[in-house]
Amino acid sequence: MEGQRKMLVYGATQAFALLVFFYLFYTQSFGFDPIKLYSGTRSSLKNDVMEETRALEDNLQPLFESLIGEGDLQTTGFACDSTLNYSSLCVASKPVKIHTKTMQIYMPTRFDPTNDTHISDDDDDPKVVQVRPYAWSQYDLLKIVTPVKFLREPPQSPATFCNYNHTIPAIVFSSGGFAGNLFHEFNEIIIPLYITSHIFESRVQFILVDYNPGFLKKYARVFASLSSYDVMNPMMNTSTSLHCFPGAVVGLKFHNFLAINSSEVPKGNSMIEFKKFLATTYGLKIANVSNSLQAPVLLLVSRRKTRRFLNEDELVDMMEEIGFNVMVVRSVKKMSKLETFAKLVSTCSVIVGAHGAGLTNQVFLPAGAVVVQVVPLGLEWPSTVYFGEPAVGMGLHYLDYKIGPDESSLSDSYGHDDPVISDPGSVFAKGYYIGKEMYLDKQNIRVDVNKFRGTIVEALKLLKRTTSLSTR
Repeated sequence: MEGQRKMLVYGATQAFALLVFFYLFYTQSFGFDPIKLYSGTRSSLKNDVMEETRALEDNLQPLFESLIGEGDLQTTGFACDSTLNYSSLCVASKPVKIHTKTMQIYMPTRFDPTNDTHISDDDDDPKVVQVRPYAWSQYDLLKIVTPVKFLREPPQSPATFCNYNHTIPAIVFSSGGFAGNLFHEFNEIIIPLYITSHIFESRVQFILVDYNPGFLKKYARVFASLSSYDVMNPMMNTSTSLHCFPGAVVGLKFHNFLAINSSEVPKGNSMIEFKKFLATTYGLKIANVSNSLQAPVLLLVSRRKTRRFLNEDELVDMMEEIGFNVMVVRSVKKMSKLETFAKLVSTCSVIVGAHGAGLTNQVFLPAGAVVVQVVPLGLEWPSTVYFGEPAVGMGLHYLDYKIGPDESSLSDSYGHDDPVISDPGSVFAKGYYIGKEMYLDKQNIRVDVNKFRGTIVEALKLLKRTTSLSTR
């Protein structure tokens, strides 16, 4: 009798274990992890799961389409978009399985990697769509960015179990590239991330390839404002690294340098909204320079290595004589602490600096403030495109001061008739890195204070004009 009881218990245990196995097999394969109790037949359970899957896909589909349009995404559930030199982005609007150790994404949908809307730089396997998820797609730069591969999971292949199941989509991007430079961090990661992710209203999982803890810490407030979930390091939990998502975006949407264009997908946003987002994220109180009751503060960005102001003290004396309370920032370390430095910049009415990453801090200036860029020899185009035009798009005033040959330290080594002084374009024509070494890396500035005074006076006039308009 006792033996029969043991046999019954043993048999029941086996049956229960078998049921658990089938349950886990089913839930892992279909990407659902909540345990739900259903009444009815097995077919009703399957129908409920399928309906839940369809409802989730229907809710996410318009968001995915807003990033890339309809087209292939509507018919196959997969589409890519690439802008020349920038923004390689692929969207899978159907459930995917992401193997985070290898950064391979398995999709149930069929796709044709030879289609013009797809991106692939994997010459070894033309059936794989490969994306390096960084918004500046220069070949030399992208060599250091980890590739992410899309593959179709054949229906006849053995079922691949999910270690983790998610009910929110994933956005995969890289902190490689030029991370470490404030301009490039905002230009190629932070602003594109905002463009790509804010439409999901924080219900999105960020996966950061080329995981950089310092970068993550620096922009922790931004990530927390754009997602309710911790940023995933794909190299963690490598032994159980298969994550299932209802959809995925690989790469970030890029519109222009430090810019958001309301006419480009996803439509209807601008840098004005992005600046409001930053103000909320960092607790910035002054929305407009007209709201400041103190004397106008001028922030002078002091470079320490290249494009230095050789007569900085003279500049400060002149600006103070005109009526500004001048604040000189020399420490890159201080500027990198965004939580405190953003608040400091938001109290300023004017920012002055030579062409360089420090001028990116204009994103924290209040509306109506003035950006004054000192343009070194040979750098007119990047000065205008990288900082001048973006400043206007942010609701700021912009002034530039183009130095003359005598104000450049290069004139100490080259005569006025030398192409280095008279024709910088011919130097850049020999190769970007030759021009970079000459004008970005070897040049310092000795500003003609008397000539530059007129630009600073104009900045003060713009502030008074802004203040008077706001009081009408």
